[in-house]
Amino acid sequence: MNVSSDPTWIRIDAPDARSAFALEQRLSHLHPATIGHGDRWFVELEDFDDRADEIEAAVRHWLGVQGLARATMHVGDEVRTVAPPQAAEPPLGAGYDTGRVLDHEP
Repeated sequence: MNVSSDPTWIRIDAPDARSAFALEQRLSHLHPATIGHGDRWFVELEDFDDRADEIEAAVRHWLGVQGLARATMHVGDEVRTVAPPQAAEPPLGAGYDTGRVLDHEP
């Protein structure tokens, strides 16, 4: 746990303004800021309570919702590559259209 009164700065790189603002909204309870610099976008926040793993989980979810393959998350001096969660199994009905129609189906 972060026992220091100094916060850890966290920055998450985003590919564009729309996705950056979506992440800012998802993390709104932590008071983040979306920053654009040229064509680069990122969301930045201060972590006072050692919540980097919780924030990383939120970033994973955001990546899945946005359909993004990965993001870079800077936690202090550490750099993490974050990927969305992998589906444990195909969604219900996946492959139905390519399957054989059962005899009793019209």
